[in-house]
Amino acid sequence: MSGKSIRWISAFVYGTVMVIGWWYPVVALAVFLLMGLALLAGKRRKWCGSYCPRGSFLDLVMKRISPKKPIPRWMTGKRIWYISIAVFLCMFGFQVVASGLLESFSWKLMGKVAYRMCFVTSMVALPLALWRNHRAWCSICPVGNLLRR
Repeated sequence: MSGKSIRWISAFVYGTVMVIGWWYPVVALAVFLLMGLALLAGKRRKWCGSYCPRGSFLDLVMKRISPKKPIPRWMTGKRIWYISIAVFLCMFGFQVVASGLLESFSWKLMGKVAYRMCFVTSMVALPLALWRNHRAWCSICPVGNLLRR
């Protein structure tokens, strides 16, 4: 399968998760499944460029309306990465506790947590794409930075 086909499929997964994930939160787990499969296949470096559903959406859709300005230096430094990973982990921890996942595990609850994480980070990624560059989110993305380090 070509890289472009994979990106379209991945972008479709992102769109599907964002649209129907509210009603069927288990669908959001597909993003984590894709990430796990890419890592197991030894495709760490390809995750951001081809497999990441949000990255594919940003490349294929938001690139057309993004001003394509350079990403500011402060967004590419280690300090912002540490801040973003701390915020992401705190958000994830809060979601796990607030959803009741610690008391009793269920795939539906785990899907809700995954959906909320995707939704909130998208609410950061999309304005960044419109403000600066379609891939501005990627410079602070906790997942991508963890995979690259």
